[in-house]
Amino acid sequence: MTVKKTNGLFLRIISALIIAGPAYLAIYHGAPYFNFMIALFGLLMGWEWSKMCLGEFKFPGILLSTFCGGIAVLPFLGIPIEEALLIAPILCTVLFALSLHKQGRIWFAIGSLYLALPICAFLFLRSTGDIGVSFVFWLACLVVATDTGAYAAGITIGGPKLAPRISPKKTWAGLLGGMTSAFLTGFIFATIFEWEKSLLIAILSTVLAVVAQMGDLFESHVKRRFGVKDSSQIIPGHGGILDRLDGMMSASVLLAALIIATNGHLLTWF
Repeated sequence: MTVKKTNGLFLRIISALIIAGPAYLAIYHGAPYFNFMIALFGLLMGWEWSKMCLGEFKFPGILLSTFCGGIAVLPFLGIPIEEALLIAPILCTVLFALSLHKQGRIWFAIGSLYLALPICAFLFLRSTGDIGVSFVFWLACLVVATDTGAYAAGITIGGPKLAPRISPKKTWAGLLGGMTSAFLTGFIFATIFEWEKSLLIAILSTVLAVVAQMGDLFESHVKRRFGVKDSSQIIPGHGGILDRLDGMMSASVLLAALIIATNGHLLTWF
């Protein structure tokens, strides 16, 4: 391994450790700390999305960023977070109109939906009764396990590419490695927390792993569309907030949707 790669890996580890501590405390203690963390992430993701799609951060971007950050504050104002999802399509139209002179305006406008959905999902999952804290930890760990397993399997096994035009380094072996890691993570969490349906939770973790990889590919497609390597450089060695949360964003939306679609029946697995 070259000195440059070694330094890059060291920087990634240090950055991850610095972020992990405050994130752990915010997730563990819940509101208002968790809401403040999500609000900060929302502000930064709105900024990154604006810079990526429009190449600038002016009034339309400020509007998107404020909206994304403000969603996490709604519960303190007595406003259901579901109302943010009603506002999002309206904001999408407004953002499109405000950026008519810019390339990438369609993608930029879509950001009001793309960012609002996972923000609402994160808040919903953390507020799911006593299980909320372990829910979010499980989701975070299974996505990290997916990325790690995919990377390990990809570099050791290699083989056919998963989506060469979007992300040339991803392989089918990597996807299977990520799914396996997520399955084991789900089973371990179910055992530790004594959840009711350990096998079903492990299978659900595998499904969420696939969706997380799809989320990763989606953001890779957007970045390739606009010719950028990272959504920003705000996290040394990692890139941007969107780069780190893309898989978790898609997985959180699916998990929240399944709970709502089953009228909470999915929670009986835990």
